[in-house]
Formats: sequence, structure tokens, C-alpha cells
Amino acid sequence: MFEVHIKTNCPHCQSSKIVRNGKKKNGSQNLLCRCCRKQFQPAYQYKGANPAIKQLIIRLLERNTGIRDIEQVLQVSRNCALRALLRHGNAIQITPVHQYYRSVQIDEVWSFVGKRKTGKYWLFYAYSAEYDEILAYTCGS
Repeated sequence: MFEVHIKTNCPHCQSSKIVRNGKKKNGSQNLLCRCCRKQFQPAYQYKGANPAIKQLIIRLLERNTGIRDIEQVLQVSRNCALRALLRHGNAIQITPVHQYYRSVQIDEVWSFVGKRKTGKYWLFYAYSAEYDEILAYTCGS
């Protein structure tokens, strides 16, 4: 009889110092990184929980991809994409490339996140169609 060892790296810090750390409620193995002390799973049952997918959602949001497009392409829920936008939206810094723009379009988007009474969140942004560039944005309740 032989054992098969699969080498796993931490998705957060890429360290190979990984130990088993119990099991989740659904029965899947839970792993712990000894370097960054973060827990993760070798295979995620839901794609939206995977740190690599979360980073991809942020990168797509930075490139002006719509919430519904992210939902269809990555096969995650719309709320997952909206939560990523709310969690990381204020940390993204946008600096316009040009100093002068002939025309700027301003638009807003809103959606319910969480409870319907208190969960209405807005996203306002300024966009230059001439250069295909987002110039500024703000989000929140």
C-alpha cells in the first residue's frame, strides 16, 4: 500500500508550511497556514469563498466589468460580487491619466445588500467614454 501526498500552498501568502486544522461542518478538510495563520480549504464547495476568485472579482470590478457580467462569467452570486465591491471599493485608488476631458458621463447604480430596509447601497461614478476610463467613484449607503 502507498500514500499519495499532494503539495498545497497557502492561497494568501503562497507558503508551503500547511497543517491540517480539523474539518468543516460539510465534512471537508480545513487547513491552516503556519506563516500567515489563515485558514483555508484545499477545494471550495462554493466558488465565491475561494480567495483566488475573490481577487479576480476585484480585478474585474477595477476594469469596469458589470456585476451581472461577473455573476455569469465566474458563476458566483450577485451578492458575492456586491459584497466584494463594498468590502474593497473604498480601498481602490483611481488616478485619472489625463488632466482635461472633453466629456464626462456620470452614472449611479444601487442595490439591496442584506436586509431590504437598511441594505440599500449606492455606487456613483464618473466615466470618460473618449478614453474608456473611470475617473472617480464613491460607494456607500
